Amino acid sequence: MVLSMKLIKVFAAITCMAALLGGSALAADKTCCEKAAAEGKQCTHKCCVAAHKEGKSCEKCNPNKEDLALIKQGKQAEKGDQKTAK
Repeated sequence: MVLSMKLIKVFAAITCMAALLGGSALAADKTCCEKAAAEGKQCTHKCCVAAHKEGKSCEKCNPNKEDLALIKQGKQAEKGDQKTAK
């Protein structure tokens, strides 16, 4: 009985550690637009460029519309730079 309780605790601890490590690994994945923004550039994928010209999000590369948030942040930063230049 005591041995089985110890095994259950060990199994639970291993499962929790695996979930934490796996979750952080999945969260580290960035979209192509996020990678380009981190380098201070615009995404050069054809599908993203076409979607951004229309003011839309590329659903293939950014299913959660992460690229629209990056575009808005970029426009706000440009406005801030223009205000400080005056």
